[in-house]
Amino acid sequence: MPHPAIAPWSPVAPAGGPAFLPALLPPPPPSRLSVADRPFDLQMFAGEKTEPATEKRREEARQRGNLAKSQDLDSVVVMLAGFLILQSFGPTLVGMIGEYFHYVLSSTLTTELTAGNVFILVSQMLLVTAKCLAPVFVVIILAAVTANVLQVGFLLTFDPLFPDLERLNPVAGLENLLSWKSIGELVKSIFKIMVVAYVPYATLRDQMPTFLRLIQLEPLPGMIALARILFAMAIKIILILLVLAFADYWFQWWRYEENMKMSKEEIKEEYKQREGDPKVKAKIRERQRRIATRRMMAEVPKATVVVTNPTHIAVALQYQQGDSSAPRVVAMGTELMAQKIKEIARQHGVPVIENKPLAQALFKMVDVGDEIPADLYAAVAEILAQVFRMRSAAA
Repeated sequence: MPHPAIAPWSPVAPAGGPAFLPALLPPPPPSRLSVADRPFDLQMFAGEKTEPATEKRREEARQRGNLAKSQDLDSVVVMLAGFLILQSFGPTLVGMIGEYFHYVLSSTLTTELTAGNVFILVSQMLLVTAKCLAPVFVVIILAAVTANVLQVGFLLTFDPLFPDLERLNPVAGLENLLSWKSIGELVKSIFKIMVVAYVPYATLRDQMPTFLRLIQLEPLPGMIALARILFAMAIKIILILLVLAFADYWFQWWRYEENMKMSKEEIKEEYKQREGDPKVKAKIRERQRRIATRRMMAEVPKATVVVTNPTHIAVALQYQQGDSSAPRVVAMGTELMAQKIKEIARQHGVPVIENKPLAQALFKMVDVGDEIPADLYAAVAEILAQVFRMRSAAA
């Protein structure tokens, strides 16, 4: 049996697909990465802390002592201040101590060590010690206070002194021990140890010929030269640590800002706590409006006349004939409120008079409870005269 003839291939694409696909092959499914045909719920991101902290949260954290602060910066500033004061006043302090020892040695060799003499020596020793240490302590205290104030400002709080039972939780302690914060502190400590170890090594390596020549000097000049080398080495170490401390302060500030960030939901909750729930406030305002409306409607039967637009505006005026004060607006409303005012007025026999220009002017210029302005005296007087004539005719 002969085989059927094979149709020649045509480059023309059949409807529904490219030329190399069969016509009956269904179109490929949409890519899984496409979100065009899928719901996209933005609430899944509502809990992410992406918003800067509010002033209220910052103030609460400040009262708890939770601030961006680098302990390394405090320590390095104190060390730098101490070494600078020693470098500046070191010769003076050494001279005072030398004079005191010279005085003690000469006194013990020439005078008898009685109880009175020992008391004098001890009191003088305390005085010399105070004179030597007072400048150093004052500078160190000022440096410590200045470093803290520059970082966190003036703050007096006792919250960090109260015991926190969460710190006794072993699970939380283990989590803190294995946290990125602990790892970062470990890396920072190792780096500082390496720096502090390298600077003395480099100093000893470069100053080795000088150390060998110190053996040939007298004790006092040798000690002075050695002290200068040691002070120079200490200043180098402190300056390097100061740079690291500034970097640590920047890192602490960045981490503090990241930890202080809030989610949109937290900001909304804080706003509700500070300002009140908007729904509750709206209900309170609606209730206040209803109470004010009822009070206003209760004044309509006491009105002298109701001026209308005629359908959109109604203004109730009250005036006692012979009264020296100007007429006063006791009720006002538009649309349904205006219809209600007119209905109550008719039920209690209050005249309802149509005067479109006057009604619009009263609605724009006067509030409920206010007297009419002088510009409307003439127009209102005509209305009141009409009302009084109506009353006289009815009587």
